[in-house]
Amino acid sequence: TTEITIDREYTSRVIKDFISNSSENDTSPVQDLKSRGRKQYFNRQDILKALSQLQQTFKAEYIPGQKVNINTDDFKSALLNSMAKLNKTTIPRNMNQIDGRTIDFVEMIFGAFLRNHNISDAVKTLLLRLQIPVIKTSMLDTNFFYDHKHPARNVLDTIAHIGIGIENKDNTVYQTMDLIIGQLILSFDQNTISFCTALNSLNRLIEIENKKQKQNEKQTRQKIIQEHARQIVLTELQFHTMKTRIPKPIQPLILNHWSTLMFHRYIRHGKDSIQWKEATNVLRLLIETLKPITSEHKWRSLNAIHMEVVSSITHMLSETNQNKEKVFMAINNLKRIYEKTLKESEYYQANHSNKANKAETLKNMSVENSDNDGPTPMEQQIQLAKKKIDRLPIEAKPNTWFEIFTEDGRPVRRLKLSVIIQEDARLIFVDRLGVKVLEKDAEEFTRELSNKQSRLIADHSIFDHALSQVITSIAANR
Repeated sequence: TTEITIDREYTSRVIKDFISNSSENDTSPVQDLKSRGRKQYFNRQDILKALSQLQQTFKAEYIPGQKVNINTDDFKSALLNSMAKLNKTTIPRNMNQIDGRTIDFVEMIFGAFLRNHNISDAVKTLLLRLQIPVIKTSMLDTNFFYDHKHPARNVLDTIAHIGIGIENKDNTVYQTMDLIIGQLILSFDQNTISFCTALNSLNRLIEIENKKQKQNEKQTRQKIIQEHARQIVLTELQFHTMKTRIPKPIQPLILNHWSTLMFHRYIRHGKDSIQWKEATNVLRLLIETLKPITSEHKWRSLNAIHMEVVSSITHMLSETNQNKEKVFMAINNLKRIYEKTLKESEYYQANHSNKANKAETLKNMSVENSDNDGPTPMEQQIQLAKKKIDRLPIEAKPNTWFEIFTEDGRPVRRLKLSVIIQEDARLIFVDRLGVKVLEKDAEEFTRELSNKQSRLIADHSIFDHALSQVITSIAANR
């Protein structure tokens, strides 16, 4: 697109201007030697050869809190000394301005990596190990700074992506990446093959880790949802039965068989489904029919619909995988309770042969079943939870990584938001292995994000981000 073309042209212009025009205040070894009138320079091959030698011994490590993790002048001095030894010369030489400023530019890119809070401290050490291979690449390939698909850039981005959830160096993934980088450093000379090989290895690592992570997280989510479903079913049962004495022979039907049916319907279809609503409606009707008969109208209503209730329960339970014999016994118990209740009622003699209009009694029954008008406690909780979830920032969605504030002085954790429990606005966070670490109330998490105690971790191209920062900084200083 036009926008990309303009950005590329602008980037190219700023980089070329930076490399070809040194600053008057430059006090680097390059400029210092120039100021003495030294005219001899090491050629590009001398520089690359010296870089290859330094590449094997260079050990950089990121130290959190340290102001200077990259010292370009010291690095250049070491490079000049290495070139002098390789060429066995005592005559002071310098590197040409283009190569010197190219090194400066690459070091600025790495400086931006170290300032990027989206990259974990452990992974910053891995990136620092790649300084020399990247410097060599920038000298060998003029398209390096402009090619979004360049393997060296992709290696840097991929390392940061894999390491987004890595919090320390004591894990297999970190050590595997360290080995891949070590192999790259040993093999890289003057072409991109080593970067391509490293990129392939990193991509295979991503596939392996993603497979394990997805499997673990699937199990984590299932466990969380199942536990939540049990709580939902228990809440529904408590609400509908709290004012009714359930006969002991009927308790297995409600507490075991019907609760199991509700559990599976919630898991498979969700709380807003027709299947769930059907299960709760039948539960409500069942509980209503178990209440004492206090009027002739109620006797007629129960007499008219009790077999239909039995039929509905029988049909719905027949579709489950529960023990058929136990279900049959539970339903028979229900039939006997109905028959006993009707027969022992004071209204039996006057009404046992009554043939009331079933449709009318069903209608009246549903009206009498409205003792709990208005939202149930669960519905009230859901309404409150929805308000909390609606206040979450748009980026707070599953599969997004965050630095999570923890209490009691424990370190901040790098975790992924895995599940949002809609009914009670709970956010479940997992680690890079897909294992649950902690949960937070949506309102609490919104407050933490607002106060910058917790924050989003952007999983984007770290190279593009760093390049943009460096270009902006250079342009602002020119």
